[in-house]
Amino acid sequence: MSTYRFYTSLSKLCLYLAAAGIVIAQYIPDHQARILEELDHIFVDIGGRNDAQFATPITPCSKYRDVFRGVDNNTFGRQSSAQWIRAAFHDFATANIKDGTGGIDGSIAYELDRKENAGEALKDSLFFFSFFVSAKLSGICWSPQLINKTTDPLIVADCIAAGAAISIGACGGPYVPLRGGRIDATEAGPPGVCEPETDLKTTLNSFEAAGFNQADTIALTACGHTMGGVRHATFPSIVNELAVSANNLDGRETFDETTAVFDVKQVTEYLDGTGNKGGPLVTTANQTLRSDLRLFSSDNNQTMKRLGSSAEEFSSVCSRLIARMIDTVPRGVTLTPAIEPALLKLVDTTLTLNWNGDLTLSSLVRACAPLHSGMKDQRTDQQQYINKAGAPPAPTSVQVSLTGLYGNPEAQNQVEAKSDPVTDVGTTIFGQSRYYNLSLDFPGGTGLSGISILDKKFPLQDSLFVAYTLSSISPGLAAFGANFKTPIVWTLNITAAFRTTYPTPLSLTATFAVPIFRPNILNPTIDTSNTLNLARIGAAGPFTIYSAITTITATGAGISASSVDISGKNTKAKAEFFKIFRLFFNG
Repeated sequence: MSTYRFYTSLSKLCLYLAAAGIVIAQYIPDHQARILEELDHIFVDIGGRNDAQFATPITPCSKYRDVFRGVDNNTFGRQSSAQWIRAAFHDFATANIKDGTGGIDGSIAYELDRKENAGEALKDSLFFFSFFVSAKLSGICWSPQLINKTTDPLIVADCIAAGAAISIGACGGPYVPLRGGRIDATEAGPPGVCEPETDLKTTLNSFEAAGFNQADTIALTACGHTMGGVRHATFPSIVNELAVSANNLDGRETFDETTAVFDVKQVTEYLDGTGNKGGPLVTTANQTLRSDLRLFSSDNNQTMKRLGSSAEEFSSVCSRLIARMIDTVPRGVTLTPAIEPALLKLVDTTLTLNWNGDLTLSSLVRACAPLHSGMKDQRTDQQQYINKAGAPPAPTSVQVSLTGLYGNPEAQNQVEAKSDPVTDVGTTIFGQSRYYNLSLDFPGGTGLSGISILDKKFPLQDSLFVAYTLSSISPGLAAFGANFKTPIVWTLNITAAFRTTYPTPLSLTATFAVPIFRPNILNPTIDTSNTLNLARIGAAGPFTIYSAITTITATGAGISASSVDISGKNTKAKAEFFKIFRLFFNG
C-alpha cells in the first residue's frame, strides 16, 4: 500500500472516531458516563453501520494487520487477535495487589525493550490503540490527581483491556465484562513477566502477588494460549527454523489447531495428546522452555481436566478470570461499572444553526438487543425486535418528539427517524444493531431540553454548543495525511453559540486537549495548556455568537484525537469534547 493510501485509510478511521465523539447537544451527565460512552462505541460497534473500526485488525480473527504499514499480511504467521490478548497479559503480569501497584496501567508502553516483552505483538497493539485514546478516556476527565497538569496521560490502559475483551468476544469466546476509568502509568513498572525458562515456583509466586492462586494461574494461562502461538523469529530456542515457510515467514507454531477461535481446543489437545498437544510450550525439545507443561501438570492436571470437561466450563472460567485480570489496577483507581449497551442510544448527535437562529438536530439512533445472559434487560415488548426469536421484524422508522426549552413537549416538532434494512444494520458482539436517521428542524425560540424515542427520554441542551458549520480548520484534510507524523501549524476558527435566555458572559474560554506523540514511546500524553478566549461577534436569533482564531502545532495523528471544551464565567453551561477532526467535514 502506498503512503497516500495508508494515510487515506487512517483518515477514514479518524472520521469514524470523530463522528463517535461529537456531543454538541450535550447529554452525557458525568465523567464516568463519558468514559462509558467512548468505550461503548469501540466495544459494541464492531461492524456494519457506525463501525468503530476498533475490531478491523481482528476481522477475521485469523488476520494479521501490519498497523505500521496499513496493510493486511498473513504471510508472517502473526495474528492480531492473539497479540491483543498477549498485550493485556504482559501489562498485567507484574501487578502486586499487596503494594497496590501494576496491573492494567499501560506501563507496558515503557517496557518494550525488555527481553520479557520480545517480539512485535506489543508494539503492533499499542500503536493501533494509540489512535483511539482521547480526552474523554483520559484520567483528566475525572481523576483529581491529574487535573491541572500540562501533559496528562491518555488512557491506553482502557484500550488494552478493551482489546482483550473484544478479541475474546469477537472470536468465538465468552462475554468478558469491560469497565473503564484506568489511569496510565507515566513510567515503566518493575520487570518480572514470566518467560519460558522461568521456573515453576517463581511463576506461581508472581501470579500470587497479582492475586491469582495456582488453579487460577493454570486456567488463566490456558485461556490466554487458546489463540496464537510461538514464533521462531522471536523464540528460536523453542520453535525450529523448519517452521519457516513462504506463508509463515516468522515460523509460527500454534497452540492448537483452531488458533483463530477462542475455544477449549488447546486444553483438550493437551489432555488427549492429539493435534498440537498443547502447543510448543508443552512439546518443545528444550525441556527448560516447556513452561506450559510445567504449569499445567503442577497439580497433576486437575485444573486442566476441569477446564476441558466442557466448552461451557472453559468459557465460564475464562470469562471470570480474564475479567479479574483486566480489572486489576493500581490502588486508588476506581473503575466504572461494566458496559451494558442500552437498547436505544444516540450516536453522532449534532446541533447546528443558521444566522436566523434556526436549529437542526441530527443524530443516529442505535437500537440493539443484548444477548448475553448476564445483561440487564429493561426493554418493553414493543422494543424486543432485533435478533429475538419469534419477534416481529424491526420497524423501518421510529417516532421522535422534541421537548422544548421549558420541558414542554412540542407536538409540532415530531419526525419519523427512518432506517434502511440493508445499509442501516450494524454488528455487535451482542448481536445485531439497527440505526435510524434523525434530522429535526425547529425554531431557535423553541429551545431544546430533550427528545423522546418510543418510551426513552434523552436529556439534551442548547444553552452552549460549538457551531461547527461556522467553524473551520486549515490546512485541509490532505495536510492531515501528508503530515501524519510531522508537526505542523493548524489554524482553527472556533465559533460557539450561547442562548441569551441565560446571563450572557462577556467572553467564553476554549480549552484544547491535544495528544502529544513521543519518540519510541507508544503511549501519548495530552497537552491541555492551550486556551483561547472567544469574543462576541454578533447574534443569531436567540443566540449570542462567540468566535476566535488560534493556532495549534500538532501532527496529523495528534489533530485526529484533539478536542475542545468551551465554558464561561458565571455560567454552568458547557460544551464538552468537541473533536477538532470533525471540522475537516463541516462543508
